Amino acid sequence: MRPSGAALLLACLMLAGCGYVGPVLPPSPNIPNPVTDLQAIEKGDRLNITFSVPPRTTDSIVIKHYTAIDLAIGPADTPFDFDKWSASAQHFEVAAPPVDPEAPKPEPVSKALPAAEWVGKHVVVAVRTSTRKEDHFSQWSNRVLLDVISPLSAPNTKVEATKNGYLLTWPDEGAGVHYLIFRRGPTDKTPVQIGTSDDPLYLDRTSQWDTLYNYTVVAQKGTAQSNSSKELTITHADTFAPDVPASIVALAGPDSIEVSWSRSPDADLKGYYVYRSTNGGDFVRQGDVVNVPTFSDHTVEHGKSYRYEISAVDQKANESAKSPPTEPIAF
Repeated sequence: MRPSGAALLLACLMLAGCGYVGPVLPPSPNIPNPVTDLQAIEKGDRLNITFSVPPRTTDSIVIKHYTAIDLAIGPADTPFDFDKWSASAQHFEVAAPPVDPEAPKPEPVSKALPAAEWVGKHVVVAVRTSTRKEDHFSQWSNRVLLDVISPLSAPNTKVEATKNGYLLTWPDEGAGVHYLIFRRGPTDKTPVQIGTSDDPLYLDRTSQWDTLYNYTVVAQKGTAQSNSSKELTITHADTFAPDVPASIVALAGPDSIEVSWSRSPDADLKGYYVYRSTNGGDFVRQGDVVNVPTFSDHTVEHGKSYRYEISAVDQKANESAKSPPTEPIAF
């Protein structure tokens, strides 16, 4: 017997009710995930604040636009309570960045505020966002604590070339202040921090001669920083000779005089020159560069006395002064 049209309709309705229609979902609350990367620093006379707005809501819906970003700064009371803090904090509206729902990703935001109002205060900075209206804000972000101080001055920096590298100096800015040193070389698009100093000077031993460098220095105390110093540009040829060789020793052997000295520490050392005086006469260079800190003098003659001086020479032919002469060696 063939089923009637009514029976087929009933079967289709029963199948439609067996797992093909999902449960009815409630509407999304459209509450963004909280900001988790908030950073704030006192820089000169400003508070520089940066963070990224999240791309999705708490129920993983892609955010199409933001209607409000609420940045707040208030006293860092203990114990801390966000509601109490928010009620007494100052609130600042921050322009929302454009977002791309087709390629959701965290979008960066920055805000700079004058620091003068909070000088001498211990404050908390936090931010929250909304995609609908003000009663649909996210939770507050991570907290940043700041001890706001009177602005630090940008160091008045000088730079000079020394034998061991470029020396930066500046006036001392007082107790508790240390300094960050930045350098921009020929291949650097932005300055790179190369060191720190607790004193108002820094020797850059990693620099290379005949290379253009730009230096800046930032003073820091606690969480506060100065603006960068004026950028100093310098390039200097290698005109610095190696250290004078030390610990010269000359000993007479059966048919030669053996001369030795301490190895030079200079990185660009090429070698050494040996100078000899015979019977108190002038010192005369013996041959070409010696690559090791020893010299065997086989041209000596019996019945004569000899003294020796040693100099060091680098790859750019810069020659050091001569060492003090050895005592006369009678051969």
